[in-house]
Amino acid sequence: MSENVLEKRFYPNDLLSGLVVFLVALPLCLGIASASGAPLIAGVIAGVIGGIVVGYLSGSHISVSGPAAGLAAIVLSLLSQLGGNYQAFLFCLVLAGLLQVAFGIFRLGSFANFIPTNVILGLLAAIGIILILNQIPHLIGIKIDLLKLHWRGGFETLAPHFDYGAGLIGLLSILLILVWDKTPLKKTQLPSALIAVIFAGVLNYIFIQTNSNLVVRNEHLIDLPNVFSDSETIFSFPDFSYWNHAVIYTGAITLAVVASIETLLNLEAADKMDPQKRASPPNRELFAQGIGNTFSGLIGGMPITSVIVRSSVNATSGSKTKFSAVFHGVLLAVALVFLTPLMNIVPLSALAAILILTGFKLASPMLFKRLYGEGWKQFLPFIITVIAIIATDLLIGIMVGLVISLIIILRNNLRRGVRVIHETHLHGKLTRIELAPNISFLNRAALVSALEKLKRGEQAVIDASNTYYIDPDVYSVIKDFKEGSAVTKKIDLKLIGFKAHYPEIVEDELDINVSTQEVQRHLTPEQVLQLLKEGNYRFVNHERLHHNIARQIQVTSQSGQHPFAAVLGCMDSRAPTERIFDVGIGDLFSLRIAGNIAGEKVLGSLEFACKSKGSKLIVVLGHTDCGAVTAACQLYEQKKDITQLTETPHVQYFLKPIMDAADTVTKEQPGCHLTSSFVHAVTVLNVQNNIRYILQNSDVLRAMVEKNEINIVGAIYDVHTGKVDFM
Repeated sequence: MSENVLEKRFYPNDLLSGLVVFLVALPLCLGIASASGAPLIAGVIAGVIGGIVVGYLSGSHISVSGPAAGLAAIVLSLLSQLGGNYQAFLFCLVLAGLLQVAFGIFRLGSFANFIPTNVILGLLAAIGIILILNQIPHLIGIKIDLLKLHWRGGFETLAPHFDYGAGLIGLLSILLILVWDKTPLKKTQLPSALIAVIFAGVLNYIFIQTNSNLVVRNEHLIDLPNVFSDSETIFSFPDFSYWNHAVIYTGAITLAVVASIETLLNLEAADKMDPQKRASPPNRELFAQGIGNTFSGLIGGMPITSVIVRSSVNATSGSKTKFSAVFHGVLLAVALVFLTPLMNIVPLSALAAILILTGFKLASPMLFKRLYGEGWKQFLPFIITVIAIIATDLLIGIMVGLVISLIIILRNNLRRGVRVIHETHLHGKLTRIELAPNISFLNRAALVSALEKLKRGEQAVIDASNTYYIDPDVYSVIKDFKEGSAVTKKIDLKLIGFKAHYPEIVEDELDINVSTQEVQRHLTPEQVLQLLKEGNYRFVNHERLHHNIARQIQVTSQSGQHPFAAVLGCMDSRAPTERIFDVGIGDLFSLRIAGNIAGEKVLGSLEFACKSKGSKLIVVLGHTDCGAVTAACQLYEQKKDITQLTETPHVQYFLKPIMDAADTVTKEQPGCHLTSSFVHAVTVLNVQNNIRYILQNSDVLRAMVEKNEINIVGAIYDVHTGKVDFM
């Protein structure tokens, strides 16, 4: 189903989704406004604009916008700095909206990707903690200013100021939400937050009707203006006279940045929840959010972002198009007009209960535990961001978190820009200093440290083969060391990969891993065997040498091939000889045939390798899970005549010797046919039989073995681990 079709059609599901989102959004709009210290009507206005204006302009079909808990702490802080002047704050919000419009126009929708996740999580956790701390007084039924004034006097001084009805309703609301979300009731379309608000309003209405002492006092109730009353103002307008206050501009930047980050993160999450898997354009979303926030600031609303709670409810309710978001905004407007008298009997403590649980989700102990478990590099920026935001404000806290993250990145970069590898090649030992893809002045200290550790008379290479940029300062350090300290300490230092960056440099040819005639002549069979063992150890442990294939091709084409060993292996694709012994081009003669069977043609090849070309070692290499060995064992068990195999008539020529080995193993291990130990025993014996065949049928190779000019060994390669066990 295409996106265009969905845009053109009307779906009844959008009405249902819009209704469910409205039920979730209404208490949250009121609660977030209360947590922000803003007029409660501002939260509903923001919800209406987020639904209708942003919903219409947005490119997302799932995301729903409105006032978000993540911005409550910022609004509260800015109002405190502005002396509680909400009109001045609206001016700040208008500027923030214009900044978001600019973000969208200049296509900055990807900038959130450059903020580390741990800093973002620290921001959200700090907001959660601030929400909890600020809402606890409302939950237990006492004004914050009275709590600050009388807290030193203890409970006796505070007791007359508590509204016990509000406190009781707040605690019961928390209990109701927790129970609702832990039972099958959660699966209903009615959100627990709405149920808590209805419960709180009904309970307070009962207190009123029964003249109970627990009737909630007016200062602890929702106080929305009556749309039909001439004496009450619905809209507020910006106070532009605050244009010369610095907090207006710093606050606008903070709001724009944090709101944009939260929106982009929620937008990505909403796209993942979209059953149609449609991608929402981030720059268009920033533009829509900017228009929404500008409009909200002009008529007395609150900051708006994409809200993940509403978006997830929208997705799970079966929304097809963005009409559901628009419809939820329309329903909020209708509620503001007709439901105000009902909402005004709901205690603020019920909203506080909703916000405290929201804050707990943002600052969950499991989040702290998880990041702590990921190591100090993840936890330190997170916890410092949390502390800095609580101690100062959001903008400073985020900047502190970013600085800590940057310091950690720089520290890692200082250490990882240079990699020192100690290698053993055919021509001896070598220290390879491998430069990172991007080497800058930040890596200078690590490079100097690596160069200072080179010992007198050592052979070393500085390898820039995979480097795209070399800072001139770094090149100067390398050049000075090569011309100075390296000469003094008699260090054989070669440079590779520098010519692409600095054409004037004369690069050295490095032939340390090429098997030349001189190297081959000086090697003994025992030394060659050790080389193969060391190569396989590197292969198993993912420490393979750097092989300059182009140079090996050049040297072997000019000077000829001088392999130091010949390997008779199986044709199995999982047993590539050169790789498992970590050798390069020109190092091995590789003979591969099913079942590693030594016939007359193989004998001729091995004689050529050792007598004519000077190889010092023959390895007969079997391997685990060999198809040829398994097939031979099965045919032997079934007592089939392999000369009668019509589908593949020529396989008999390599199956027959293996079946002979199976017959020998059967006599030694009766009753163990086709077990893994039986097949392995046949594999080992097959290797031994082929070594015996080579020695019995080649006078040339047998004589060379007797003179200790060459040696013949058997080995088994494990296709599961990569390890070669020599016999």
